[in-house]
Amino acid sequence: MNLSGRSALGGLLLLALASGAVGQTPEPQGYWTGHMHGEVPATLAGAKVIHVDALAELLRGRGIVLIDAAEPPHRPDGLAPGSIWKPAPHQNLPGSLWMPGVGAGQLDEAASDMFRARLQSLADGDFQHPLVFYCHQNCWASWNAAKRALSFGYHNVYWYPDGPEAWRDSGRDLVESPPAEILPQPTAR
Repeated sequence: MNLSGRSALGGLLLLALASGAVGQTPEPQGYWTGHMHGEVPATLAGAKVIHVDALAELLRGRGIVLIDAAEPPHRPDGLAPGSIWKPAPHQNLPGSLWMPGVGAGQLDEAASDMFRARLQSLADGDFQHPLVFYCHQNCWASWNAAKRALSFGYHNVYWYPDGPEAWRDSGRDLVESPPAEILPQPTAR
């Protein structure tokens, strides 16, 4: 490769690094409390990170709890008061339980207790029960929810960062889903 080719390649590498395209986001020490949509880490300490084919294989087994931690759609800013707004139906992987709110960066004690109790019920009190968490691509909600499950003592936690988008793009079906419950969020002060 000549010098100009190396310069161009170096420039592209710097551009990729500056844009965050390389995927080198480090894991935060605690829960992510910043903007919920953006580049996520490639890892989650204590959890197994899986992708489409591994998730499909895992779902062939029995008893997997599949939790969609995606947030509900928010009414668009600037929409005129009184305007009708109908969000598109939420789609997720078949067999998922959609639990908006469990991936928030901060949960108050009541919401945390509700999430803990719901996991205990879903896992039949078994801390080895396999739990899979996901939301959308480049979404921190599932990362936070999986990390929270680890903090509750679950040992068989999977994080699927590819979201329903990659599942659909692989030729697999999605289904419409209402939320199982939306955890209460602390009111702004």
